[in-house]
Amino acid sequence: MTAPLKHWYLIAYDVRDPKRLRKVHYYLRKQALAVQKSVFIVHTDLAQLAVIQDELRARVVERDDDLRLYAIPGPAALWAAGVQAQHLAGLYGGESGAAQPGRLRRWFQGLLGQEAA
Repeated sequence: MTAPLKHWYLIAYDVRDPKRLRKVHYYLRKQALAVQKSVFIVHTDLAQLAVIQDELRARVVERDDDLRLYAIPGPAALWAAGVQAQHLAGLYGGESGAAQPGRLRRWFQGLLGQEAA
């Protein structure tokens, strides 16, 4: 049986209420990789993406908050400068070695242990 096809997504949010903001941020930290305080990337299939969307929708008030999801071809499609860019350099396409599975896995493990800028 073939594994479901995974895609990359960028998730960004602006949540007005501090309590809801903490709930959204805490949930996304478990599901995705933080690239900024309210911006995450996730590599997932459509079924899991639907679960993430439902969970996020349950944590926001749509008339007050803003939640966005963008399909992206991959982390290399993003551009970064500044403090967080040094942590993400391997994914942003500058290094050809970043595409190596072991290196990418180690990069993710290192990033998960760090707080977003």
